[in-house]
Amino acid sequence: MDRVAVRADELAWNEVDDQIVVLDTATSTYHAVSGAGVVLWPMLVAGATRADLLERLTGTFDVDRGRAEADLDAFLASCAPLLQRS
Repeated sequence: MDRVAVRADELAWNEVDDQIVVLDTATSTYHAVSGAGVVLWPMLVAGATRADLLERLTGTFDVDRGRAEADLDAFLASCAPLLQRS
């Protein structure tokens, strides 16, 4: 899979308590990233492949690979407006 990264030039974010609050400056829309997404967010900032993200999920949380794949796909789909693929 291609690398996935946040649209860094159009987003501002900050960690607040146990979540990441993201402002999409292009649309003036706020988003919140929580749970396992907080662990994945720094990888998305740097740019990562789906395989890298999946490895982080299975290495950090007690979750089987099938569940991790489904959760990762759902997370990436929910973050689609914030991402760019290369």
